Amino acid sequence: MKISAADPEAYFASLPKDRREALLEIRNVIRTAWPKVTEDLSFGMPTYHLDGNAFCAVASQKNFMALYVMHHDLLNAFHNDLKAYDHGRSCIRFRRLEPPTVELFDRIVKYTGSR
Repeated sequence: MKISAADPEAYFASLPKDRREALLEIRNVIRTAWPKVTEDLSFGMPTYHLDGNAFCAVASQKNFMALYVMHHDLLNAFHNDLKAYDHGRSCIRFRRLEPPTVELFDRIVKYTGSR
């Protein structure tokens, strides 16, 4: 699902309500964990940077939403937790954002941002 947007705000505004709410919740998790995070639109999706380095991103794809971890090897620390999720080498895919997923994303964001 290619979204033409000039900035993250336009990206989120272009999403259907359910997806917008889910991705904004993840955005809030990221901003709460890392108050000094900067956000831009890189790789066609809202991307979050610490000290100038991208460490995660969120996206709405055709059949799912995803949290991307830029340094994919950091997801290895969550190998057991991710068994219950559809995931790839650098992303965790989901269709609905539920409390256990939010809690896992919070731990992942805090861990990957600290590396």
